Amino acid sequence: MEDFFYNGIWRMDWGFGNPNKTAALIGTLMVGTWSLAYLRRWGFWLALIIFTALGACLIHTFSRGGIIALFVGLLAVVWKLPRPWPMMKVAAITLSIWVMIGLAVYFGMTKRIEQGVAMDDRSITNRLQIWTIAPQMMVDAPSGWGLGNSGHAYIEWYQPLDQSEDYRTLVNSHLTWLVEFGWPLRFLYLFGWGVAFLLCWPTERTGYLVIPLGIWTTFAVAAFFSSVAESGWLWIVPGLNLATALGYRVTRRNWFPSFAWLLPGGAAVVICAMLWLFGHGGTTINGSPNYVLIGEGKPSVWLVADENVLGHTYGKALRNYLNEAHPSAELLTVGVADSVANLPDVKGAMLIISGQLSEKDRQRLTQLAPYVSKIILICPAFYPQDLHLSANDMKRMDVVFGEFSQAFSATAWEKASHVRRIVGMGDFLPSWPKAVFVPNSSL
Repeated sequence: MEDFFYNGIWRMDWGFGNPNKTAALIGTLMVGTWSLAYLRRWGFWLALIIFTALGACLIHTFSRGGIIALFVGLLAVVWKLPRPWPMMKVAAITLSIWVMIGLAVYFGMTKRIEQGVAMDDRSITNRLQIWTIAPQMMVDAPSGWGLGNSGHAYIEWYQPLDQSEDYRTLVNSHLTWLVEFGWPLRFLYLFGWGVAFLLCWPTERTGYLVIPLGIWTTFAVAAFFSSVAESGWLWIVPGLNLATALGYRVTRRNWFPSFAWLLPGGAAVVICAMLWLFGHGGTTINGSPNYVLIGEGKPSVWLVADENVLGHTYGKALRNYLNEAHPSAELLTVGVADSVANLPDVKGAMLIISGQLSEKDRQRLTQLAPYVSKIILICPAFYPQDLHLSANDMKRMDVVFGEFSQAFSATAWEKASHVRRIVGMGDFLPSWPKAVFVPNSSL
């Protein structure tokens, strides 16, 4: 498991392998520990001791998002706490806060915070850049990009061409799932959060609910600054407190008016509408879990990419070709599918396929071959006889290998079809668009 450091100081992770997830858990525990104050008279002092100890751990994670999440969660608690507050307890809490500030200065956490405020911090600027693009990604893919595909979709189709950071998610749990879901699930996701806050909303008769409210607020904010909510362990504290809040309402028979159930739904609709407005009309990308269209109109080219051949950023290579290296190609509309089996109508289009194909994909390719204008295979990891193509289909096929390719199928393809060798390349062709669309050029 990888350790994280800041200026040579180990960032505490409690075995999560991610200090931000640890900070999110610590933040919810710090808020939750104040439930002890509702159980016994001496519970306040025990809660304060645990709160301070957990605060030291939070500082040791060096997670700025965790600090902000705790601050916002505690604001929610303080806002709804009954008043007046005993001065002795206020003084004790103030002392605890100063102890944590002193620890932050000692460990250098304050310098990390200052770095994000006073200087250009790539960790922050990259997050803001991704979050700004997220509404466009939602609008471009009404049915969603598919679970687990948000980071890859951003890299391929939205990340600036001069950047090379790799992302698995959108560094934000909420935006990650909203991008990966379609609009119905986006609404339900936001509605679910609204219901959680509604159930935890305290009244004069349900003052204890300030604790579940603070926990869910802390968790929600922490999940905004990083992809922490993907860890099931982090849902335990909020989940238990939501169950406690529900039981608290049931036992006390204290419910909100019926119309209050409209609030989560209304808020979800408003947020979805705002996301749609912010992301509308930004690009000519049409995404889905199975394929992506770049450009307008029916695609004249379809690509089935194998990352082992074209690289992890084959989409960025395509965008670079379309938008920068060859501006005249901007009118070209390209479809990119994750497999041949998921290809839609490709009649009359050029079909580009790289690397390995499953048996199901090869069967589908055999069915599609008579209807496409041309087939280009890039470093195919299968034999010609695996396709069962007609002689006429083979004539409309172009096969591309690198000059130094070690592919076992190269010799068989040279006997069966026209093979073009790319000078200076092996079995990895990261500049594939130039090799395909500009056949006589040198890479």
